[in-house]
Amino acid sequence: MKPHDPTNAKAEQINSPNVGAALAAIPTSLGVPYFAPRGAPTTAASWALSRTLVPCLATAFFAAIACAQSANDFAARADVLVPPGASIVRAALPGPSIAALRSANGGDLRVFNAGGMSLPHALIDASTETIARNDMPGQRLVALPIYASTTSTTSGTPTLRIEEGPTRRVIEYSSSKATATTKQEPRGLLFDTRKIDTEVRAIELEGKLPVATIVKVSLDVSSDLKTWRTLVSDAPVFDFGSDGPTERSIALPVRQKLTDHYLRLTWGASGSPPIVALKTVGVESAKIVPPAMIELGAPSSTADNAAEWRLPSGLRVSGLRLQTSANNALMPVRVLTRARAGDPWLPVASTVVYRLAASDGTVGMNPSLPIRSALASELRVEALRGYNLTGVPLTLTVEHPPLQVLFIATGDGPFTIATGKAGIAAAALPVATLMPNYSTAAEFALPVLQATSVAITQSAAQKTKDSLSEIFNRSLLLWA
Repeated sequence: MKPHDPTNAKAEQINSPNVGAALAAIPTSLGVPYFAPRGAPTTAASWALSRTLVPCLATAFFAAIACAQSANDFAARADVLVPPGASIVRAALPGPSIAALRSANGGDLRVFNAGGMSLPHALIDASTETIARNDMPGQRLVALPIYASTTSTTSGTPTLRIEEGPTRRVIEYSSSKATATTKQEPRGLLFDTRKIDTEVRAIELEGKLPVATIVKVSLDVSSDLKTWRTLVSDAPVFDFGSDGPTERSIALPVRQKLTDHYLRLTWGASGSPPIVALKTVGVESAKIVPPAMIELGAPSSTADNAAEWRLPSGLRVSGLRLQTSANNALMPVRVLTRARAGDPWLPVASTVVYRLAASDGTVGMNPSLPIRSALASELRVEALRGYNLTGVPLTLTVEHPPLQVLFIATGDGPFTIATGKAGIAAAALPVATLMPNYSTAAEFALPVLQATSVAITQSAAQKTKDSLSEIFNRSLLLWA
């Protein structure tokens, strides 16, 4: 029997059309030992062959994958104009690009340069951005002194009276009656914070502090004036005059919601510091990046007690805006989902849809319903408790996370964000991989670019009732 030649065996496998099998068959040159077939000698030729061919085959294999994808293969393509010299780019996805996504996590998104090269990228949920907020002057609260009654007893000087008589001497001794005195001593200051509806991060004391004296004060909070919780203990406040340092502010360790509570200030020294009021220091409302919204409008099918829609995007849903145009209407409903016709409906949430007019003419409508469960492509809204939807027409707007993409601007522009292709694996990298020396939230320091145009690819699969083109032509996409 002819001895087995491992070199020939590898050559036979390499010539096979199955490139993946060839890669698996050839030993790697990255430190993995070579295992020859049983009974075959390990030769220098086979080792050299593996070192030469494996990198070449790996490069060709992944290049073939990249070449198999082009921007035209995706349902939606948004162009981004990148400023000259920019290397790491942050761009917001427009509504049509989000509507075209097929995966829940945005895995079917790619970024291409003008030459068709797929670029390294990462995905960002812009709703997680933490925006610095400026201090906001709060309300001025008058100090209400807290007194405690103390009683002191003083005794008078005793008296001695001696009377001399002809036959006897009388000595009379009397002690004076003790005198009780009651007085009010200051024990703290009370501030009524029940109507403060903003978060408080610090307070500033108003009043004349003792000159060149450090006064240690403590802050406690209570909702019933019986049980107290300490916020700050022994915080120093002082005033060393116009030429010295002054500290009248007391910072809270964490922002506090003082609504429906009282605040108590106490101090460690005797007497009462002349504090007449305090001012709360709050924070401005955070700027929140709004969700990406796709307005679906009226349902695709209705019944007396239910309405149904088909969701255009596979991206995770963060909220549903159910509204009615009927005046002075209120309807309890539940939301259900399923992947396809014939599957059982699965409940995911419940809410109340209403539109009520106030006496001043304003109209109150129900807020968006947060969604924390995964939704499939079909959505159903049912009336609850024996009600029906007759006379209460519903419309639906779907909210998605405000998705942004971070990419390396390699090559020439314009750069294209392509979305909407089923059956491809996610290619997004961690943000830290794209940004050297990454620090938390560093991506949010980059400017946000907007897409200049969006092109839609029409395919046979999209000519169904829930086609993207139908949604786009109805102009129902709301761009945040």
